[in-house]
Amino acid sequence: MSDKKFGLQPWHLYLALLLVGTMSFPNVALSFFGKDDAIEVPLTKPELQKINVNAGWAKGEDQTLIFELHNGLKGPIQCGAANVELNDGKKVGKVFVPKFAIPGNATRNASMSVVKGTMKSYALTCSCFKLKGSDECVNPLN
Repeated sequence: MSDKKFGLQPWHLYLALLLVGTMSFPNVALSFFGKDDAIEVPLTKPELQKINVNAGWAKGEDQTLIFELHNGLKGPIQCGAANVELNDGKKVGKVFVPKFAIPGNATRNASMSVVKGTMKSYALTCSCFKLKGSDECVNPLN
């Protein structure tokens, strides 16, 4: 057994500061190559009306609920979570890590474990990036 003491190294402090710094501004797009003034915002009611969502189970499959999302907006959106209320009042959710992106005028699928016939309702949490002062969703990396 070694008698070497374990202590904080200088890089521990840098790592801690980096983590705290990135957690302090969760709604700001951190990109070295993208738009610095793009912020993540929830979708507005008119924007949500342009997002088409279908949910169901594939033929012969009764364990995996599939969401099909069509983004009818010009700009990209991203979805980070799905929540399902079951017939018995219980709620189940799934966080998508990383959030899945849906380009403008495109369709993407996501899934979670829900037994067929037990779902009462569902909701998806989606957002987009907008430039300060703009109402249009944009790609923060462009």
